[in-house]
Amino acid sequence: MMFRKIIPFVTFLFIFVSCEETIENYNGECGIYFDTKDMVSDTISVPWGLKNTDITEQTIELKVCLIGNTADYDRTFNVLVSTEQGSPMAAIENTDYKPIATQYILPANAAEMEISIDLLRNKKLKEQPKCFTVSLVESQELKFLYTREMTVMGEDSVSYTRPLDYQRVIYMSENFERPSWWNRYGTGYFGTWSQTKAALICDVMGIDREAWMKLDGVSLTQGYLKFAGKYMYNWLLEHPTMDEDGNLMEMGVQSQV
Repeated sequence: MMFRKIIPFVTFLFIFVSCEETIENYNGECGIYFDTKDMVSDTISVPWGLKNTDITEQTIELKVCLIGNTADYDRTFNVLVSTEQGSPMAAIENTDYKPIATQYILPANAAEMEISIDLLRNKKLKEQPKCFTVSLVESQELKFLYTREMTVMGEDSVSYTRPLDYQRVIYMSENFERPSWWNRYGTGYFGTWSQTKAALICDVMGIDREAWMKLDGVSLTQGYLKFAGKYMYNWLLEHPTMDEDGNLMEMGVQSQV
């Protein structure tokens, strides 16, 4: 009985040791790509409309990931910043974003690092969205080994495959979407929806625009919306303001009750 119990253990030990001996480290080339977490395409949307008017700068982080082995020394890589020349959407340095360094360091023993991009709120975003592209540059030491791909249609109506994760398109707009609760509460208190009206309400009442979108019942409640409607009704009597349709801005019928 003792002999039969020992045999399986010895067999297991032999297999384990054998497996240990056959494990090999990665010996291929090393590469870099932009992190794919929460990314559907290569475009990062920056809706300035969700930031209150007094916020004119914000920073986003682009994570660069390593494929292959880490190294015991720093490795440099370059990026290229570009726009579509002649396009009305082309972002402008020092107007839509602060100057971006073209060379970065992947630190020794690191498998990832982040690039900080400082964005500026251009007043013309209300008229025209802006965008620019940050692209990784392949080198002998850090190559392009991995990316997702997407099939797109070119201007000549010919489809082609575009690599997604060697670049990030930064798309900025003043988009301020209508919250899901508007049909239930907003029309009665605030009247017809417009981005201009929503932005004014948040600015005057000191409401965080992201909280406005949620109506979570804690930081923003139905009762407060009713109060805000009445307050804005009286505020507009003293400060007549044009809405985006060219008419004087008005609150909803329940704001006068």
